[in-house]
Amino acid sequence: MRRTWLLLRIGIAIIQIFDIVIHAVTGQLEFLRVASNVVILAWLGITMLGKFRDKLAAFGAIGLYAVLNVLFLMREGFTNPEQGGAPRTMLFILVLLTIGLSALLSTQQKR
Repeated sequence: MRRTWLLLRIGIAIIQIFDIVIHAVTGQLEFLRVASNVVILAWLGITMLGKFRDKLAAFGAIGLYAVLNVLFLMREGFTNPEQGGAPRTMLFILVLLTIGLSALLSTQQKR
């Protein structure tokens, strides 16, 4: 079971790194989006070190990640003008994956 949680952490981290890299490569680095990725990466790193392994810390990290992405959408809109006004489908996929997998991971956190 421990290996499953490790693989889940690695998967979440890969999603965050992929998100940052894809934005860097396309010249679309946005502070709020990258900050949200860093929040999740920091939470994963801290929990790997055995610190803050409680549900409150997980809820805080996941909540802050969600808030930063909502703020981004409020500021920038649900469509991407640099892609001809296409919906930000990849954002929604990555955010939902991150929140879902992080919530799953948080279920194994100590109280």
